[in-house]
Amino acid sequence: MVSESRDIVTLSIGRGASALPVIRVLIGGMASRNDLPLDRLDDVILAVESLLAEESEVGSELVLEVCRSDAGFRVCLGGLENQRVKAALLGTGPFRPREGCPLDVRLLVGSLVESFKVIETGPASFAVEMEKQAS
Repeated sequence: MVSESRDIVTLSIGRGASALPVIRVLIGGMASRNDLPLDRLDDVILAVESLLAEESEVGSELVLEVCRSDAGFRVCLGGLENQRVKAALLGTGPFRPREGCPLDVRLLVGSLVESFKVIETGPASFAVEMEKQAS
């Protein structure tokens, strides 16, 4: 899909080990097309990998949308279902590791991108929209 001001690419892909390499290629291609430096690309990919680390390999499709934003680069990863990760991302208090969410994804994702927000997409699923500045 192409808009007047920027390219927007949307990918729907099944869960599982084979999804991550395809996601990396898509993000890398769009980063290259939009002159996102390699160190910033690495941050975006690590943020996406962190969100997927605790996701089940069974469930609905993942949906990835990548585009240039006014500040640089925007990635939205949808189809996420791990409610413990969602709670950690929305949390404001100190992180407490627990089964199904052993990492402080809020701290990790927040340190890799300039901003992120959780978006409700269904009764059991959500998306995370992340912004990364180009410079």
